[in-house]
Amino acid sequence: MKTLRIILVTIFSLVTTSSYASMCTAHSSDDENKSSNKMSYSTPCEISDTVLMASSEEVCMSLKEKISNHDHD
Repeated sequence: MKTLRIILVTIFSLVTTSSYASMCTAHSSDDENKSSNKMSYSTPCEISDTVLMASSEEVCMSLKEKISNHDHD
């Protein structure tokens, strides 16, 4: 009876370990896809004496406009 219990626990452990390993593989491939979609922030954008980086001049102007509309000082 003890031998049967040990065999069942061993088989269950191996199945569980292989399922965790397959999930890790799936996550690593998702991380690779995310890194290929990175944006380039090359345009400096000064807002309220703070310099931020924006992807384009249009994005910078849009940020400035949104911040000025919400600025209550």
